Amino acid sequence: MDFEAPVTDRWTEFQHMPQRERGLVMRAGEHFQLPVVIAPHEPILWIRCARAVPQISDDGLDVEIWCGRDGKEMQLLMTQRLDNSQTGASLRELTIDLPVTVGSLLRIEIRCGAGPQGRGDDDLLGLLGLVVCSRNEFDLLRARTHHAWRLKNEIAHFNQVYSNDFYRDRHKDRRVSTVGSSPPRALPPRPADHAAKTAMREALAARLREVQPTTGENAFAYANRMLAMAIPVQPPDFPGRMRAMSARKAGRPLRMLALCAGEAAIEGGILAAANVPVELCIVDVNASLLDQAVMHMPAVVTVDRVLGDANDIGPQLGQFDVVNITSGLHHLVELERVLAAIAEILLPGGEFWLIGEQVGRNGNRLWPEALEIANSIFSTWPEDKRNNHNTGKVDESVPDVDFSAGCFEGIRSQDIIDQLDRHFLPVSCYLRNAFLWRLADVAYAANFNLDDQADRELLMQAAVEEAMHWAQGGRSTEMHAVYQSKWAGLAGLFKESHT
Repeated sequence: MDFEAPVTDRWTEFQHMPQRERGLVMRAGEHFQLPVVIAPHEPILWIRCARAVPQISDDGLDVEIWCGRDGKEMQLLMTQRLDNSQTGASLRELTIDLPVTVGSLLRIEIRCGAGPQGRGDDDLLGLLGLVVCSRNEFDLLRARTHHAWRLKNEIAHFNQVYSNDFYRDRHKDRRVSTVGSSPPRALPPRPADHAAKTAMREALAARLREVQPTTGENAFAYANRMLAMAIPVQPPDFPGRMRAMSARKAGRPLRMLALCAGEAAIEGGILAAANVPVELCIVDVNASLLDQAVMHMPAVVTVDRVLGDANDIGPQLGQFDVVNITSGLHHLVELERVLAAIAEILLPGGEFWLIGEQVGRNGNRLWPEALEIANSIFSTWPEDKRNNHNTGKVDESVPDVDFSAGCFEGIRSQDIIDQLDRHFLPVSCYLRNAFLWRLADVAYAANFNLDDQADRELLMQAAVEEAMHWAQGGRSTEMHAVYQSKWAGLAGLFKESHT
């Protein structure tokens, strides 16, 4: 950094900003250089900057982002011009991908330059935030910026805010004084929990070693059955819910809408197990699959086949007791429109079912922390267990392919849960499987002989690590869930009040 004055003299709060902001002041011609860092997985740079004064020179100033790696020449990544015509003090917030490989020695410089006329005497840049990190860590590290300053402001705010009359009803002193109570003490250090994790792994392994494969079961099904036995939750009982709903609707068949159903094999199994009268409407874009779907339905079900795109669903098909999507929502682009429509076509008391839905990272990719664990397991496996039957090659690491780049597979997977929360209330949500499915999917399942104890042990250890990751905050990718519509619930209350 080439400042003549100490850096501490350059920190200030900017009074001309629309909200309280703090940053580092830079003059035209100066640059700010970060210490060399080792490039993480998926490296990004985030910068937040603005004019440091209400008015700068008429030709504006330029903010330049430069990057260098492994001692090579610095390269210009981006330039942004700030000028007086821009509102909000020219406040800019940018996130850019850094074109470097994992492990590279990364250098970053922020340069402040005069505008095209070189009139830099009045050009002052306010650098409000700067983060270089893995994309996966960005939200946390951005929140950590200006920590001491924010904490000071937080303490000052709450020291005076509760004196406001707005909170008077809370002010009920139940003691005369603090005499007799212990003085405030510092929070003790957080103890290590390595022993507890080791014990948990051993207990899980002992339990899962008792799980034997069933006749005809493949590695994928076996691994996921072990996972189901390792975590203390159960998926919704869809046939049982359908029987209970049918009992409440005595005198008429249930109306069910199946979207993106394809051949509806899963739906057919649920309806056969429920064995109650159902009027089923199936919507899919594939006419031949709709024909197959009819063959999967039990005799108590009448079938209405509709050839169409689920992205265009609305009230045109009427209202339903159950709307179901089996592993199909992650193929849809118009989540906002589709989920809003489903919420409106459900009858009061009706349910929206999601079966085997993919709610992980877009493109059916693993989240970075899950990919890291998966690779730590995968890299220890013998070559014959890493043979990829899709490519015919032995993989050194788990493929990290974005399938949404060329089709609709996982096109908006990571948006699904947030979009569901806008229109629905959860009744029962079963979330699991951050990475286990990828280790035993169609690419690798045939590599395992379940009659071989050593092969079973590999899958068992992977299931143990998946369960440990699940219990420690791992982000799941597989969802089986029941939701109820906010709109239908409101309509039900209105109907009750007028009967």
